[in-house]
Amino acid sequence: MRKLNAEMGCLPSEIKFNILSRLPVRMLCRCKSVSKDWLQIVSDPYFLKLHQEQSKRNKQLLLLNQGLGDDEDDTRPQFVHFLATSLEKDVHFGLGGFICGYVYMIPSGHDLICLINRGHFHIFSPSFIKGIRLPQAKLSNCLEMDAGFGYIPSQNEYKLVHMFDVNPNPFAYSIKCEILTLTDGGTIGADAWKEIKQECPFKVSGWGVLANNKFYWIVSVVCTPCEEKSIVSLDLETETFDFIPHPHYVSYLEGNDMFLVELKGQLCFIDTFAYPPVTDIWVLVDPVRKIWVKEHRIDLTMLQGFDDEQTQVLIHGYENGELVISSQQKSLEFYDTRRKIFRKGEDLNLLWHTGICLYTESFFSLGIVDSGL
Repeated sequence: MRKLNAEMGCLPSEIKFNILSRLPVRMLCRCKSVSKDWLQIVSDPYFLKLHQEQSKRNKQLLLLNQGLGDDEDDTRPQFVHFLATSLEKDVHFGLGGFICGYVYMIPSGHDLICLINRGHFHIFSPSFIKGIRLPQAKLSNCLEMDAGFGYIPSQNEYKLVHMFDVNPNPFAYSIKCEILTLTDGGTIGADAWKEIKQECPFKVSGWGVLANNKFYWIVSVVCTPCEEKSIVSLDLETETFDFIPHPHYVSYLEGNDMFLVELKGQLCFIDTFAYPPVTDIWVLVDPVRKIWVKEHRIDLTMLQGFDDEQTQVLIHGYENGELVISSQQKSLEFYDTRRKIFRKGEDLNLLWHTGICLYTESFFSLGIVDSGL
């Protein structure tokens, strides 16, 4: 690196900024010790903004694999490991050592991801290959972990929302909500979880999706009183819940047909497995007036190996005009939204339980957890 520093010494500052902004975060942290000039560049607010914009244009793919199947009650020890395009090799991250049972992953759409293992929340930074275990969340009588995790750029902080049932009656529910805020380099104390006053009106299904400074969940089918109240939202500013109607859907396979995802900063409702097999993508273009517009209709018969009785189609993000799609194959599919064609990615040896997400590298530091926890 010192040889590179000497060669770059005579270059204009803007060229140095441009070159270094293309390096991953871990390498840039090492660059700080090369020279005072590089330390000043990497610490410059303009450079940090430039690197962030560069990272947004080149999101990284993160894969999570685990040694066991999907048995959450399995007590055998295992390692969870990640493979990312920005990492040199698989990273073994044992959540503080060996773990037991299945690990769930909630992407944020940014750098950090949230992991859930046996009722505990963990946060992992792919950029620094570092993880922390968060303070214990409230226990739920229904023994389910309903949560949402996302990044708010305007405040440079992450929000983790946790739903929990406080009703001891197994045939009824009373859903409370608590929120944990992660700030850059901040200390996470024992009082990190803040419970909000309003209860969530219904049980939700799946992980929450953050868009427009709100989290959104599809309401659990058994709790939905009518089709007009099928998506529940949590406004992070007012800490209040609301409903929005979902668009008309044509799905017919239970449990495998509808989900929410954030694409290009907007909430999208994904509707799959109609006949003939299609995937409709609806965009919430006006969150205030609650207006949906059908943005895309994807013909799934063009998807190699597609079987409408077995294949599960999931959309993980949008990159360079293409939707990133997994369909229980060993590789990902990329759908060109303009040309309306699929492109098969490289063989990643994906397994049915491989966790998949896109993330944007950043210098966001996890900070520390209060040692008194």
